[in-house]
Amino acid sequence: NVKGNVGEDLVEKQNAEMGLMPVVSDEESEYGYIAENRHMIQSFLEGKRPEENFSDGVNVTELLMTAYMSAEQEKTIAFPPPDLDSFVPAVAKGEWNPKKP
Repeated sequence: NVKGNVGEDLVEKQNAEMGLMPVVSDEESEYGYIAENRHMIQSFLEGKRPEENFSDGVNVTELLMTAYMSAEQEKTIAFPPPDLDSFVPAVAKGEWNPKKP
């Protein structure tokens, strides 16, 4: 059971764990992907670097992997942790159990 402050992210996590994720028929419009995709295409066609780029993606991935590591260790850890490059989260190894105490 997911616990935390009431909010959209908590509801989404609860629904995902229970298999109740709603189908969004026009996800691209609903979540703003159309503008994002247009920006990427326009940047490519104009030979410009997009606002969000590969480096941003790497930074986000490092933050998320550190969050997984912190959750698995059940403590706050410094960023970036020294063994981040070799870390594979339990969920990626198929070892994560949301019902595990």
